[in-house]
Amino acid sequence: MPKSFRCLAWICFAVAGLVAGPVSAASPKDLIEKLNATFIDVMKNAATLGYDGRHAALEPVLNDAYDFPEMTRVSSGRYWRDLTDEQKQQLIETFKEYSLATYAARFDGFSGERFEVLGEDAAPADNVRVNNQIVQSNGQPIRIDYLLRPDGAGWRIVDVYLKSSVSELAVRRSEFTSVLAKEGFDGLIAMLETKIAALKKGAPADGDDTSTEN
Repeated sequence: MPKSFRCLAWICFAVAGLVAGPVSAASPKDLIEKLNATFIDVMKNAATLGYDGRHAALEPVLNDAYDFPEMTRVSSGRYWRDLTDEQKQQLIETFKEYSLATYAARFDGFSGERFEVLGEDAAPADNVRVNNQIVQSNGQPIRIDYLLRPDGAGWRIVDVYLKSSVSELAVRRSEFTSVLAKEGFDGLIAMLETKIAALKKGAPADGDDTSTEN
């Protein structure tokens, strides 16, 4: 089984084919179906693309699908309001690069997995939760649900739930606020950059290699 599924909610928060460009979707379900299609394409071509190719293929798609500024703000908790505008932008960009590095490093092969969208549920504040799963080659499904909010004419992902209950944002908020409290802004940036460097080298980023295998 590829390393893509040995993860916490972070690498499973998971968007249109490799050459399709940015995603446009009429509904939350459409966006997730296109997200799934991209992941399958990247996995099938993982060896040919290599890390840099996977990163390049995923970048425009993830940028279009995820609300990285909002996810960064929520993950930073009460510390967000104390950051300067420059620090906020730096943290958003580093958070986004960490996301891309994680996908590029771990979507490194294909062994017959498939993705299935199971339906949509209304969520508070006009948000929508899309129920989704990865079916492994052995037939074992892993639920990966997405929370999306309306953004202009489209939708953006703002949270992901592993096994329908583990919130990616809750995991990140706990981690980020702990580092911000102890080491400040520079410490958080340094931690994320260390994780990014490890992922580029093919090593698991500390704290992000929790397996979903039974």
